[in-house]
Order: sequence, then structure tokens, then C-alpha cells
Amino acid sequence: MLRAVAVFNLLAPIFVIIALGAGLQRGGLMPAEVVTGVNKLLYWVGLPAAVFHSLVKAEQVTGSTGAIVGVLLSGTVISIGLSWALARVGGVEPAGRGTFVQAAFRGNLSFVGLPLLLTVPGIPQAPAVLALAPTLILYNAASVFALLASRHAAGWRTLGPILREIGRNPIILAAAGGALVHALNVKLPVALDATLGALGRMALPLALLCIGAALMTVPLRGNRRRATLATVHKVVLSPLIGYGVGRVAGLDAGAMLAVMLLMTCPTAAVSYPMVKQIGGDEALAASTVVYTAVASVPALALVLAWFAV
Repeated sequence: MLRAVAVFNLLAPIFVIIALGAGLQRGGLMPAEVVTGVNKLLYWVGLPAAVFHSLVKAEQVTGSTGAIVGVLLSGTVISIGLSWALARVGGVEPAGRGTFVQAAFRGNLSFVGLPLLLTVPGIPQAPAVLALAPTLILYNAASVFALLASRHAAGWRTLGPILREIGRNPIILAAAGGALVHALNVKLPVALDATLGALGRMALPLALLCIGAALMTVPLRGNRRRATLATVHKVVLSPLIGYGVGRVAGLDAGAMLAVMLLMTCPTAAVSYPMVKQIGGDEALAASTVVYTAVASVPALALVLAWFAV
């Protein structure tokens, strides 16, 4: 009973704020244009500030960073391969397989994973946040490649757009900058420290509100069976892969919790507009974003109940 209460207390603020965002959108207080503007503010300012500040203020990084990165990257590669096989077995048309793969492996690390890493006790915060950067690089590269490959457009010409997308990702840049400042043991000026702290505290609840509002604007249509299959992969198979790789790597309890939470995150909301821009099955992308958001609530609760230290 006490364990259930603890899990509820950890997850409730996150998903209550997401639900509040959905309610505000339905009530007209967070229309699409407001959500778009706030998302840009969060992407370019708020979330990078939260990442940078959390790394600079973190205690000395332990040796678990490399292990967490290795498990996340290995688990993601396995997840990508399995999702591509499932797309073929599940009868997804070739033009839509890249959409299925992206929806099945690409978790919402920035808007859901990061708040979890910064709020759940027992996680080695600095190593876990540092692990976001290489994982986001892989997510971006693999997503673009999968979408283009399913359209028979992948090749050396795709390398430039992928590298440009990675090179200008503000969260990746903030993680790299924060890690450097932390390694050099540089103390931030008091005014700058307070500013970054305020921006970081603003970013996390706003990110969750935007997730809720965005879910209300994503159209639900298309083949529900394929969206359900992608959802099962994202919130069931993907965490199991992470657990298996983590056990082989010998992760300790805190590092394993970080990996499991990140591998269980719902599909990134950005996957839908990316499919619209690059090409693919828009209905499948939209449905999976919504389905995984709902299914991730009990999945994350199980992860916390089982792995929380």
C-alpha cells in the first residue's frame, strides 16, 4: 500500500499537469497558436536551460554515465531492428514502415523523460541527464533515416540534413555545454545561476502542459491495429529490451531505473509533424502519439513500483 502511494505521488503531478493542459486546450485557454509558440520557447530556451543548469549544479558525475549511455544506445538499436521486423510482419505498407519504426522506438525524452529524471528520487541525475544527448542524436538520425528509407530516398544525400538537425538541437548543445562546465568545475555567477534556475523551473510544468494540449489537437484516425502494435512495442517491448540489456551490462539500481523510465516514455509528439514534413503515414503517427501517451501511465507506474530505489 505504501509503495502504491509513493508511486502515485511521483506520477500524479506529471500526468495531472498533462491532463490540465488538455483541459486548457479544450477550454480555449491554450489554442494551437499558443501551444506552438510556447513549444518553441521551451525547445530553444526553457528545456536547454533546465538541462544545462541541472548538469552544472549536479554532484560529481560517477562512472555510471558510460554504462547508461551504452545501454540506452544498444537498447534503442535493438528496438529499431525489432520494430522494423514487426512492421513487415504486421502488414504495414513499405511507405509507412518508417513511420511505424519511428513511432515504436522514439520516446519523448525531452518533455516526459527529462521531468522524470529531475524529479524521481534514486536516479543518478547527472549521468542520466548526460545520457540524453547521445540518445537524442541517435533518435534524430534514426528517425530521419527510417522515414527516408521507407520512401527509398535514403543515401549519402540524407547525411547533411541529419547532421544539421543534430548540430542545431539546443538540448544536445546544452547537455554538451553543461557537461563541459561541470567537468571544469566552473562556478556560475549568482545572477546567471538564479536566471537559469528560474527558467528551468518554468520549463518542466510548461512542457507537460503543452504535451496535454498537443494531444487534443492530434487527429485520431487510420488503422488502429497498427497503432496498437506500435504502442505495445513502445511501452512494453522497448522497456523489456532496456531491462535485458541493462542486466547484461550490470547496471546498479539507480541507473537501471533511469534506463527503464526513458525506454518507457511515450512516443515523442514531434514524430507527427516530422512525418507530415518528410512524408509517411500521418494517421499512424498521430494515433500512436495518443495511444502511447495513455498506455505509458500504467507502464511508468509499473516501472516505478518495481525499480524505484
